[in-house]
Amino acid sequence: MTEEYLGLHEAFEELGASTKLVCVFFTADPEYGIHVIHRGEAHLEPDRTFTWPYREQLPIASVPFE
Repeated sequence: MTEEYLGLHEAFEELGASTKLVCVFFTADPEYGIHVIHRGEAHLEPDRTFTWPYREQLPIASVPFE
């Protein structure tokens, strides 16, 4: 676990269990750009894991990478 990951858990705990988070997550590299991108809702479980009840893959625009 990184410090950023632990900080995210702390933020969720401060907001409370009823808070929903809309997330955008992706994989990418400098040579080819974005590989895949998703958006979804997440919430923190009592055991400190995240549950993603809703997520969907978003389309990626085919723009030449320069």
